[in-house]
Amino acid sequence: MIEKREVLKKMQTLPLELELAASQIAAQHYPHRRFKLIYEIKNNFIDIEFQGYYIEEFVGSRNRSRPSNPIHDFYRDKTADFKVAYGYGQLSISGWWRTAILTFDYNTKSWSNEDGEEITCPYPDGEKFEQIAAALYPLLQQHY
Repeated sequence: MIEKREVLKKMQTLPLELELAASQIAAQHYPHRRFKLIYEIKNNFIDIEFQGYYIEEFVGSRNRSRPSNPIHDFYRDKTADFKVAYGYGQLSISGWWRTAILTFDYNTKSWSNEDGEEITCPYPDGEKFEQIAAALYPLLQQHY
């Protein structure tokens, strides 16, 4: 039997079913958005950047011509971006909240700011990150 660590070293791509499920989870918590996932797998860790894009119905006037590529900069919504880091059973999710980068550690259920200071859950967006982390954790555990 091959250990997960050996499989992870060999697997340098994100499984399609994981990418699809992760995108759907993010879209459930960010209505009217789609996500492009950019990932890096290195040394038994996976970092996934979720880049947000508006769905076509929520962009500008209907009279303007629009790019046909749904992940064109025309549709970009950087306010929906966040990052997920997972390795050795530890999961964290980070993103901009107002003017700071905040991080939720799923395993300890704690929040911290960009200086590493522990803070309370930011309202109302913190609950969204906590729910995303809870949904992603079993998927990442299954694949890595």
